[in-house]
Amino acid sequence: MRRCCLTTMVAVGLLALGSAGYAADLSIYDVQYTTDPGGDSPYNTQIQNVAGGVVTHKWDGFNDRVYLQDPAHPTWGAIAVKDWEGDLLSSVEIGDWVSFQNIYIEEYRATTFLQYDSYVAPDVTFTIESTGNEVPAPTLLTAADLCIPVDHGVSEPYESMVVTLEDVLVGARDLGKAGDNYELMQGSDLAWGADYMNVDAGGPYHPYIYTGAELDSITGIVEQYTRLPDWDYYQLLTRSTADIVPEPASLLLFVGAGLLLRRR
Repeated sequence: MRRCCLTTMVAVGLLALGSAGYAADLSIYDVQYTTDPGGDSPYNTQIQNVAGGVVTHKWDGFNDRVYLQDPAHPTWGAIAVKDWEGDLLSSVEIGDWVSFQNIYIEEYRATTFLQYDSYVAPDVTFTIESTGNEVPAPTLLTAADLCIPVDHGVSEPYESMVVTLEDVLVGARDLGKAGDNYELMQGSDLAWGADYMNVDAGGPYHPYIYTGAELDSITGIVEQYTRLPDWDYYQLLTRSTADIVPEPASLLLFVGAGLLLRRR
């Protein structure tokens, strides 16, 4: 998969400006914003140029992903990119601003993805517009904003964004499609979390995540998963240990339990 250098893309863009019917690159907001009750992008199944955003996370998993966020938009401002070619994930770093040319937009399990895939978009390319950008600060939400059962009208604007919940209690585990979700409780409000993208988890759950754990805060990327009639939920995906901040008492309990295990 070839990569276009910035100067080449600028030259092509200037030529395009003089062409009849030229359309400006879409922002992430343009791609994500929708009035569809199910949350589908108005550009679903289309090939478009996307101005992109700042890389907030890279995940080398069963399908490589890069997450982008445009700091100009506090809602509808982030998107996930699936890298089917392999060169996107290896080329970009956290803080890079990345744009795309001729990329396929697709809803999959109700999450809007940019599919970096030459099979469906043979001319797809990406450009690293700049490096070292400040990563947007997490958006502070409440469990009600990512509630179970879901309210698409409330939660959909935060899809793929980095968000934080404060003062939460970990409830039941072994939930969801993959049996790796857990409850995040704020009073009577309930959201779900998962650690499958957490590089420090070492298993289905990070060691800080156990039923009854009290967390000062938990940060992660919002993902929607819908597979009707069985599943329809949003989940907060943690990325590393830094995303999970236990209450001091819970942290002491965790450390104490670890010491007891070592003595056995």
